[in-house]
Amino acid sequence: MKYIAVAVSLLFSLSVAHGTRAAMPKIPPAQTQSSESPRTERNFSIQVAAGDWGNVSPSEVESLLNRIAAEMLAHFPGRRLAPIEVFPTENAPVVLYQKGPENQYQVYLTAKGRRWGEYIYEFSHELFHILSNYEYHAPPRKAPHLWFEEMMCEAASLYSLKRFSSEWEASVPRTEWAVYAPALNRFKQRALNEPHRQLPHDTSLSQWFQEHRDSLLGNPYLRAKNEMVAMLFLPALELNSDWRAVGFLNRPEIQTPMNFHEYLANWYRNTPVAHRNFVVHSMNLFEFHIPDTPNQVKVRPQYRRETATHVDAGSDMDDSARDAGASGTSRQ
Repeated sequence: MKYIAVAVSLLFSLSVAHGTRAAMPKIPPAQTQSSESPRTERNFSIQVAAGDWGNVSPSEVESLLNRIAAEMLAHFPGRRLAPIEVFPTENAPVVLYQKGPENQYQVYLTAKGRRWGEYIYEFSHELFHILSNYEYHAPPRKAPHLWFEEMMCEAASLYSLKRFSSEWEASVPRTEWAVYAPALNRFKQRALNEPHRQLPHDTSLSQWFQEHRDSLLGNPYLRAKNEMVAMLFLPALELNSDWRAVGFLNRPEIQTPMNFHEYLANWYRNTPVAHRNFVVHSMNLFEFHIPDTPNQVKVRPQYRRETATHVDAGSDMDDSARDAGASGTSRQ
């Protein structure tokens, strides 16, 4: 969950493990400036702290982050978030498990200056962690199959890059951003076309997952692998305007040992019927069968391991990966 922003050319080629920094020294509340996007609804509040943002004001950064949040929250009708405070960092992008003194989410970004593509990429990832209720797997809780959440956050970053690149080509929301529109488009193209993001020819995702499942369970922050799956998952975001199922991914009752099919099946059962298309799309990617669950049946965690269609995920992730925490997109 941490990302060190350097040059755009390096941003997609290097990987850093994500992790919430519960041990990070607490930064005292900083002076913040606020600006409100025209699309902002009062279901979220973002404040960007003063600090080293390069040659850009906190209010300009805040304006962009508000637009990103408004776009993302449009897919979660009725969802309200606790306030989000955003700080600059030299380490790596992350959303902390530890909340601020007013119960606000604490997000750190490495993007600097007018590299708007990096802000879009990093903040979309961290915000998607928040929307997936990442705090349910804060230590000492376990986080089975955390790689899947990391992968979805990567897909959310790609979605935002495509969304804002198209928007800025048509009409840049702020005149001072117009000059950056071509660079944002190049940034998007780089993200979408890197060779490692393509599924190998003559290989299905279920076959690929069977080959790589142990490494994914052992380390949820394998960027190249997560980024490849994210490219296949991106249509789930683009074809489903309702993303509310994401809010049912991390529930206390499913933070128990189970294989990957059980994990997705429990997500399906926990999700209200009206929002299950998103989950079905996700399960279809791996060619998993959809659980036959009557609506009136109460969801209970499963402790018995079952053989899933095509894939039987074996061991859970190791302790070091669990301790690392959850949210972030690591880029250098």
